Amino acid sequence: MICLYCHSRIREEADLITMFKRRKPLCMPCRKKLSLWRSGGRCGFCHRLVDREEDTCPDCRFLAGNYRRPGKIMCMMDYTGEVKMLFHRYKFTKDAALSEVIAMFLKCRFGEYDMSIPIPVSAARMEERGYNQTSMVLRAAKVPYRDILATDKAARQSELGKRARLTAPNPFYLKEGRAASSLAGKRVLVVDDIYTTGITVHQALEKIYTMKPDAADVLTFSKA
Repeated sequence: MICLYCHSRIREEADLITMFKRRKPLCMPCRKKLSLWRSGGRCGFCHRLVDREEDTCPDCRFLAGNYRRPGKIMCMMDYTGEVKMLFHRYKFTKDAALSEVIAMFLKCRFGEYDMSIPIPVSAARMEERGYNQTSMVLRAAKVPYRDILATDKAARQSELGKRARLTAPNPFYLKEGRAASSLAGKRVLVVDDIYTTGITVHQALEKIYTMKPDAADVLTFSKA
């Protein structure tokens, strides 16, 4: 079997156990590199790396003053140089097979939620890339989800400065239909690929909270 990240051959001794076990598409050296977390103080809410230990980082304080916060934010991977390269290949070179690699790191109790909701991409981005990078990882991990959000956002978050991200108008809206109306009283999980300032998930939550869910948490694959 070939590692989907470094393309080296994964050598594994064949026996009765490994013969019927689902093989992981990532070699051990790559698994270790992508699992590393940088040392240092972290924001107690979004897990951002900070100069010193803080209960809340400046971005989270700004968001708390302007948006209703989620119950908690879970981050699966640190945004190290290796992880940054992983997401660059996955999103910008259209290496869709890497969704299986990212799915390996989803350590979340999805069964505790009534609904997982991926952050949507615009029609223009979908046409350009061919897939929603968040939904594809959920499918690779065999996690059911509902597409109840849509967006008309044109510019990539990576193309915007920090101030522009934090002051941008809300580009999300709820799709019409039973899925959105069924949020009332439910525990929902909003899923995004990379958490930078946090404005994207908080704007998505702003729309979701109008449907009165019982609770809403956030899962992000990596924290920049």
